[in-house]
Amino acid sequence: MSRAFRLKQGEPIPEGVRRIARGRIDHAIDALADASEEGVHDARKDMKKLRALLRLVRGEVGEKVFRREADTFRDAARELSGLRDADVMLATLADLEKRYDAEVGPVRQAVEAHRLRTTGGGRRQAAQTTIAILTEARGRVDEWPLERDGFEALADGLERTYRRGRRDWRAALGEPSTENLHEWRKRVKDFWYHCSILEETWKPVMTALADEAHELSDRLGDDHDLAVLLDFGAESLEPLIAERRAELQEEAFAYGGRLYADKPKAFVRRIEHWSRPVLLPSSS
Repeated sequence: MSRAFRLKQGEPIPEGVRRIARGRIDHAIDALADASEEGVHDARKDMKKLRALLRLVRGEVGEKVFRREADTFRDAARELSGLRDADVMLATLADLEKRYDAEVGPVRQAVEAHRLRTTGGGRRQAAQTTIAILTEARGRVDEWPLERDGFEALADGLERTYRRGRRDWRAALGEPSTENLHEWRKRVKDFWYHCSILEETWKPVMTALADEAHELSDRLGDDHDLAVLLDFGAESLEPLIAERRAELQEEAFAYGGRLYADKPKAFVRRIEHWSRPVLLPSSS
């Protein structure tokens, strides 16, 4: 069975959504088999993709199922969060060292000590706990109440994601606090994943949108990682962190201005028009 994170041309929406969900769950389980740093990173990305998929079909599955499954995948990701956070801080330090020729040795030592305290022998246990959660969730995918076919099954979720992203973009523009930027990033990732799922509706355009959202997400992600590092205790690097965050935020707002130029309903109408040859109901 294909694990591709996109709907195929002519594929019924309920069948495609279930296939995508199983594919991400299976990929995460496989990634966690050796409890490696890369595997944990890949599995956490799969959790985010699964939650974005649920948001796309939220109106179809209903609030009860949406909340149950979204909370399940959130909890699974949290099992791995302590393992991932220290790895991210070390990668962020490495980027600062390379970019500014900064002296990061004392901070790196503190992060590495924190990493040992946090993970210890728990990496494999956390991976096994997450695998158990995901295996149980996989067995419920067939029960997701997906009925409608065609674009109307996705329209509400897509509009909600775009509307929330546009709102959070404006909030971050008005007050670029770490919290506002982080909330915006969550919705940007949803938008990126939704564009990826809908890539076949009009491939050149949807791929370009997905790429732009990916670039925006990366900049907001790097900004947040720097904020986390500073909160951890990297005060000695504060001037460099502030300089880098200013660069990232300037780039992020430029991307945001392009991606969120449309009003939500107009954006969704345009996607619906593009999708007609691809996402027609299977009975038509």
